[in-house]
Amino acid sequence: MTNEQLLREGAEQIGIKNIRADLFLSYVDLLRKWGRHINLSSVLTDREIIIKHLIDSLTVAEFMPPGSKVIDIGTGAGFPGIPLSIYDPSLNVTLLESVGKKVAFLKDVKRSLGLGGIDIRHGRAEEIDRGMRGDFDRVTFRALGSIGAIVPLGTPYLDIEGEMVIMKGPRGKKEWEDYTNRNPQDTKLLLTKELELPFSGEKRVVIVAKPISRRMETET
Repeated sequence: MTNEQLLREGAEQIGIKNIRADLFLSYVDLLRKWGRHINLSSVLTDREIIIKHLIDSLTVAEFMPPGSKVIDIGTGAGFPGIPLSIYDPSLNVTLLESVGKKVAFLKDVKRSLGLGGIDIRHGRAEEIDRGMRGDFDRVTFRALGSIGAIVPLGTPYLDIEGEMVIMKGPRGKKEWEDYTNRNPQDTKLLLTKELELPFSGEKRVVIVAKPISRRMETET
């Protein structure tokens, strides 16, 4: 199976069709090229990149309304923000990353692939003094840290109706339950989606939630 066949079939298995395979595969090439020199990810084979990064990132595409403003906090090598931007160019995606070498990689991807809908910011999520407070429809996290740590990080970035899209492994649902039991007034759970990645069968959990405390703060 070629890389393009793997990508298209994997995407179809999660309900996504008509993807821009040329851009996705160019992204794979850049990941492999840069990955030889800087630590972008422990996953470096084309097959693993396609399944564990690209397809995995696209599992949250259904939660990103066309034209929405999305911030991907701690994006690393660009997951899920870059795959989401390739899939839906109408999205306005901000990639926030604190590691300079990864920021350089992200800028190369944006330039090489012509991704006009991406804004790249170098910094930490705790630093919200760049005019981005309350500016986003969606904030997303992928493999960044515990739910207890990332919810306070993401909340200030969201608009009054904004939602968090949190990507977790198989223990994600239990982790969310533990967090909300300790902090019942902080968030409203909108949905959880449990799934398996195509080909690998690895389990994933997507959590979509609305921060209650942020909404109350904004309204008062």
